[in-house]
Amino acid sequence: MVEHAKGRPDRLPKGEQPIAEVGADRLDEDGRHAGRLVLTPNRIYFFDDEHHNGSHDDVIDHARFEGAEVTGDETVGTLALTWAGGGTVYEGDTLELEAFKAAIDDQLNP
Repeated sequence: MVEHAKGRPDRLPKGEQPIAEVGADRLDEDGRHAGRLVLTPNRIYFFDDEHHNGSHDDVIDHARFEGAEVTGDETVGTLALTWAGGGTVYEGDTLELEAFKAAIDDQLNP
């Protein structure tokens, strides 16, 4: 299961530095949630734009991360992230999602 962040005003925990960021919608049982994915040296975050208190933010530790796959056409794509015990699908611009996945691959498989 993915952890839920306990939001801060800047949304990134103290000491975390972003490596890559992309606007994306999380697709889950509650519907579509607009936000952004942020890759840091230790985690992948999804910050839900609709809930600023952090209760709907996702935090995926790199140690639990299992894989990422991008599918789609020239404009709309999906990024499926999997981790120990779960996974989530995000939708956005295909090229931007592919660049984000490449940044994940570079960070986790140097």
